[in-house]
Formats: sequence, C-alpha cells, structure tokens
Amino acid sequence: MQRHVSKQRQTATRTAVYSFMTLTVAVIVGILTLIILGYSFNERDGRLEQGGLLQIASTPNGAAVTLDELKLGSQTDTKATVDVGSHSVSIDRSGYRSWKKTIYINAGEIGWINYARLIPTKLSPQPVRTFAVLSGSLASPQHKYLVMKQAPDQPVFELADLQSDTIKYSTLSLSATSYTAPSAGKTQAFTLESWSQDEAAILVKHTYDDTKTEWLLLNRESPEKSINISASFGVQPTKLIFAGNGNKLLFVQSDNSVRRINLDEQTLSRPLVSNVEDFSEYDDKTIIYTTLADTATAKRTVGYAAVDIAQPQTIHSYPADGQPLRAAMETYFNKRYISTVYGQKLTIESGSLPTPDRAADLKVFKTQTIPAGITRLSVTPNGRFIVSELPDGYATYDVELKKYDKTAWVYPATADRPIQWLDDYIVWSDNGGQLRIYDFDGANQQTIVPVTEGFASTINPNGKYLYGVLKTDKGFELRRVQLILN
Repeated sequence: MQRHVSKQRQTATRTAVYSFMTLTVAVIVGILTLIILGYSFNERDGRLEQGGLLQIASTPNGAAVTLDELKLGSQTDTKATVDVGSHSVSIDRSGYRSWKKTIYINAGEIGWINYARLIPTKLSPQPVRTFAVLSGSLASPQHKYLVMKQAPDQPVFELADLQSDTIKYSTLSLSATSYTAPSAGKTQAFTLESWSQDEAAILVKHTYDDTKTEWLLLNRESPEKSINISASFGVQPTKLIFAGNGNKLLFVQSDNSVRRINLDEQTLSRPLVSNVEDFSEYDDKTIIYTTLADTATAKRTVGYAAVDIAQPQTIHSYPADGQPLRAAMETYFNKRYISTVYGQKLTIESGSLPTPDRAADLKVFKTQTIPAGITRLSVTPNGRFIVSELPDGYATYDVELKKYDKTAWVYPATADRPIQWLDDYIVWSDNGGQLRIYDFDGANQQTIVPVTEGFASTINPNGKYLYGVLKTDKGFELRRVQLILN
C-alpha cells in the first residue's frame, strides 16, 4: 500500500534541502575567501587571524623553495600563505648559487618575490667578438641591442642584435651631411649618450674643433635619416633627453632654459621654464626641475613644467644655502610620487600638483635621512624604487614595501657614473674591474666576471646571456657568460 506525502511536507523538505545546500555553498565560499585573504586558525590562541600571501618566482624556474626553514612541496613559480611578520626565503636549484631574502608581510598583504635571478655556480665567459679599438658602448633599454663605438673620431657604429643566441651585427654610419666636419688640423669625437625607450634612436654627442659640441640623433633602422639636432633647431644643449616612450620628442636644456623639440612637426617650443639647474622627464609633456638661486629672493625651487601649462608651477621653495637640491617624479600603480632631497633629507609626497587654478594637495608619504654627498636622485622605470645615488653606493626607498635600504659598493667607484640597472630589480657595477650585481636592497650580491670599467653590460631579452667588455692583450673582447644552463 503506497504512502502519500502531503504537498506541505514535500515543500518543507525541498526548502530544507535547498537551504542546507545554499548554506553549505556559502560556508565553502566563505572559507575559500578567508583562505584567499590569508586567514588561518591559530591553534595556540584559538583565534582566526589574517596573514598574507607570498608569490615566489625565479629565473630560471623549477627551483626548490625553503620558507622559514621548511621546504615547500612545490617549486618556483609558487606561492604560500604566511603569518604576519618577517619571513626568510631561500631559493635553490642544482648548478646554481643559493638565493636568499627576508621579507616582512603585513595582514592581507601580497609579498612578491618574483625577481630572483639565480646565478650558476660555475661561470665560463666566452669571447664573441674582438675589437682592436673600442671607445664606448651603450645597451638599449629592453636589452635587445648593444651599440659599440670603435675609433672615437669616426662616424661609424657597430650594432649587435642580442635577441637570439646567435648575435647579428650591422654597421651604422652617419652621412657627412649630418654633422659638422672639423676644421683642418682640429680633432673630433663621437660619444654615445642614450637610447630612446622604443630602441629606435640613439643620441650621440659630437665634439669637434677640440671644444665645440653638437647633438645628433642616430636612426637605428635608417642611419641616412639621422638628424643634427643642434643645427636643425639652432640650439646648443647642455642636456638633451628623450621625452616619453618614443623617439620623436625630446627635452632640451640650453642657456638654463628647457624647451621641447618635436621632430615630426619640426618645432621647438617656447621656454617651459628658465633658470634651471637640472631637470628630469616625467612624461612626454612634463618635466620636474630644480632652479638655480634667485638673486631677488635668495631661494631655490622645485617645480614642474609642461607644454600644455602656460607657466611653470612651483612645488616647494628652499633657501639658497648651497645644500644639494634634487627632485624626481614618477607614477606607481596610478599614484604619483614627488621626491625631493634637500641637504640630507629625502621627502616623498603623493597627491595632486599645483596648477594655475588651484594649490597643491600633497601629503608626506615618507621622510628619510640619507648620507651626505648625493649625486643624483632618480626613479626606476617601473616607478617602484626611488634611488639616491651616493659616492660610495646607493640608497633605495621601496614605495611598495615602504622600506629604505642603503648599499655600499664592494669595490670603490673610480668615476662618477649614473647607476645602472640590469633589470627592474637588479643593479650592476663595474667598479674595480669586476661585473658585480646587487638586488635593489643590496641583498644577493654576486661577482660575475672581470670587465673593463666604463663599458656597458647587459642581459639579453630571454635572460640567457650576460654581456660585458674586457680589454685583453688581443684587444677589446665582447664577452658573454651563460646564466641559464641548458
């Protein structure tokens, strides 16, 4: 005999099942969300606590990771949830030197260790080309090219394409119409200065008649289209830099004024700002600058100027007391940071800049005392590190980790040269005739190979080879050492 269940009971049962399923899904989603947010149960205190997440990667990958003396079950690239606090990370792979880092993780924070570059235990540099004479070299920003200057008085350059294991060479020659020939009995020299960010052009300083100078733009793909910027625009630059990520816009400092050159339109802008001591590029329209002392006010200023603003805008004023004054500006994750050094005080601010219509709204992000003798203040292209360049090393402030570190060169510097970055996180130095690399915070220092000071070192785009120049009894050898083993 069949039993009939009432409709009310069927509805109640169905509702209970659906409610249980919904609750179960909500609990699972909640637990997963808590895990993703770094929460874990502290058995000692009986509390639910939020920790953080570590993302760990290395070049090459497939390396073992030891976190706080406990080996993880997975290899790089990997991740791990951690408690709030300081954690030690060791990355190891057979045939490579150990890489170590200590990182502090706050609640709900993701700590990125995605820049570990493992160096082989044994390094065997191999010469790839020898030059009888080499007066200079310059690596491109994305590491695709290395341009080399042999005889300094010849308008000829050797270009090495590093994008594959087999290097491709080409010769770039300036036409006689693109530079001023020296007078009879006078000398000339061509000096490599900088690459455009798109790696399509190179700025070259031409010194002729012993003391006269002019600036040339060497077109990588079409050297015959190279331009004499000084002659074309009637300027005598003391400083010339590319503006933005292309090669058609440049900022030029001449007679203490800064203007912008547009090569496509063949125009030279009005003076964006005058009485300038130094400046750096923020974007293709904007510069940040420091001024010389104003005789009327006995002040020096930090400000910014742009092609679409009628007048330069002062950010801060300082006494004209002879103390170092440096400034830099960059954006990191859509947040603008303005950094200034006055004397030994580094101040980092964020917020909106002053405009002709409104005052600045800047808030101090960090103040830091730095060692005396700063030579430059710069920001890395990724915007993360504010770099104070010092006679005996460098100091970085990491705006992501809110951490300050000072690093001293192992080998003393013999010349004042701008700091050089191997990638977004690693500094290289050729002091003492040794190619040595340093993490941005000074950790994981590694001596790689002997080099001759003053020549560029670079890594190719896939990170397999590191290139440098060494003078031997055979001449100047372009050498490479393999960093990623087969």
